[in-house]
Amino acid sequence: MNRIFILAGVLASLLAFGCGKQSADNKTAGTAAQETTKPQETLYKAFGDSVQSTSLPLALADAVRSPSTTNVVRVMAKVTEVCQKRGCWLMLTDGSSMVRVTFKDDGFFVPKDIAGKTIIAEGLVTEEIIPESDARHHAEDAGKSKAEIEKIKGDQKRITMLAQSVFLPVN
Repeated sequence: MNRIFILAGVLASLLAFGCGKQSADNKTAGTAAQETTKPQETLYKAFGDSVQSTSLPLALADAVRSPSTTNVVRVMAKVTEVCQKRGCWLMLTDGSSMVRVTFKDDGFFVPKDIAGKTIIAEGLVTEEIIPESDARHHAEDAGKSKAEIEKIKGDQKRITMLAQSVFLPVN
């Protein structure tokens, strides 16, 4: 009977030692794998004022649900269009919401080739009524066809953002 307990003790010791060594090896291998598959941190180029918010960006749909003329929000969304004349406005979407972004005091512009990129924008999100003439002008600046511009009839209700800062990914 004593032999069985001794043999069981020796086997348990070997297993514990062997498993401990294997765990250490696996831990090292896991660390190496983590380092090679670790996602690269996105770097951004800032346009406009310095960062006003330290919060994480909201989904565009969340910002659109509660427009405010006093609360600065930070959103992350995809650029669908940019003013092709000066880069003085852009359109953001998250798939369900669309927001026209202009820049505070026309104090900065963005590159005209950023359509398709996901950016971060900071500013005031509001709901506005855009006169037909302005809506047509915006469509012209976006490079829309004459037929598309002529389809714009009457004042247009839009969600807009007056951005004080825009952050474009650089990597």
